Amino acid sequence: MVSVKFIKPWSAYSPGDIAGFDEKRAESLVDAGAAKLHEAEAEAAVDEAAGEPAAAEDPAADVAEAPEAKPGRGKK
Repeated sequence: MVSVKFIKPWSAYSPGDIAGFDEKRAESLVDAGAAKLHEAEAEAAVDEAAGEPAAAEDPAADVAEAPEAKPGRGKK
């Protein structure tokens, strides 16, 4: 399985989408100029080297905390 990142629309994929294909299909997408090879580990290393924070590993870390409930009058 080879991961590619689309740089042009192709089939159901939009630019920026990442998908995995067999080697032959991935090569044909790259040769056609629709995609480029994608390596997530290499991209993360480049981000760290550039001083950019790496993507959060904990998806809950990106979620803003809910506001606290305010005391008030409830139904009686």
